[in-house]
Amino acid sequence: MDTTPFHLILLALDILLLGGLFLWIRYGLSFIWVVTGVILFGGSGLICFATLSWFISADYAQEHIYHFNVGQCIVEGIALHGTLFLLGTATLLYGNHRRWLALLFGCCAVGLAGLGFKALYWEPYHLKVEYYEIKTSKLKKPLRIVFVSDIQTDRIGVHERNTIKTIQGLKADMIIFGGDYIQTFADTREKHLPEKFRQMLLEHPLKAPLGVYAIAGNIGGSGEMSDANLFKETGVEFFQDSTFFEGLGADQDLGPIDLVILRVSHSEGGRGDYYLTDTGNFIVMAGHYPNYAIDGYTNPKTGTSWSGYRNAERAPDLMLAGHTHGGQVVIPFYGPFLHPEDERLNQVPRSMWSGFFAYPNGGHLVVTRGSGMERGWAPRVRLFCPPEISVIDIRPVL
Repeated sequence: MDTTPFHLILLALDILLLGGLFLWIRYGLSFIWVVTGVILFGGSGLICFATLSWFISADYAQEHIYHFNVGQCIVEGIALHGTLFLLGTATLLYGNHRRWLALLFGCCAVGLAGLGFKALYWEPYHLKVEYYEIKTSKLKKPLRIVFVSDIQTDRIGVHERNTIKTIQGLKADMIIFGGDYIQTFADTREKHLPEKFRQMLLEHPLKAPLGVYAIAGNIGGSGEMSDANLFKETGVEFFQDSTFFEGLGADQDLGPIDLVILRVSHSEGGRGDYYLTDTGNFIVMAGHYPNYAIDGYTNPKTGTSWSGYRNAERAPDLMLAGHTHGGQVVIPFYGPFLHPEDERLNQVPRSMWSGFFAYPNGGHLVVTRGSGMERGWAPRVRLFCPPEISVIDIRPVL
């Protein structure tokens, strides 16, 4: 994904605007004249930026001129060229002896540059391990489950390898991958990406006494790009369909554990209860979408409703889900800012896009922020929403 042509156009625009602002300030000394110039050239820059962003998103530009990732261009454009314009304006104002006004624009430039660096280059790769604890009378020994979802990468680099190596060091009894593993840009297909993903798992093999499992997500290709090929001969069991395991760990004096893996359509449509069997064992249920854990889910396409598990008496002991990425951009005191263009996610309350939730019957839900981020046409950005590996420690109450 190359955004260089977009930045070259904006750089020429920056030079033109700052050159015009320099001449404007030079031949007018009044405060009103200077402020008017800043507003005039700054507003013109915003209009040009919006027009250019609209143009490169048009079908004609995408098909005949250049394959722009519009989302990435917009975010990088605001962070880089917004900072450049603000810094240039501050310099011109300082030279015009408007020190306090220059200081204001300088502070804005530093703040925008800091947010841009954090969102684009720091936080997306600053992996955090989040620990959650559950107490139960159904187990005899402690159980550690490591859950990671939405690796969702278009390249295998340091961050992806660090994710797998971090999982290796967590000494898990059970490891579960929650779907969405690779996602490429536009119509391109990195034909070697699945094999590189598989080789990464072979170089850093994952093992756990109760098994390593992977479920399908809503993003995945077919043929060589299919999720099944990513885990071939890696020791990770991949499941496309809903599957029920009963009595895991019974032979280890741990206490019997039931594992329910949901196919995408069952986690999307709230059909987790379809595979729930009342065995009295500790129940772990994993699905890509968190919809199955929400009460009152309504399928936006068919209008069909299911009750889900929220506030229900039959909620499993532990439910695991991903897909939301935590929103990727979180505004302090407000919550997730970005709302994915996905009606299936709209069913989940904004307050439940990530975190640990306890249900009245004793069940629990973990919605992970995921270890990767949205790819394809989306900007590669995270802000106040770092990537996550979830560790759930289940402690016995004797």
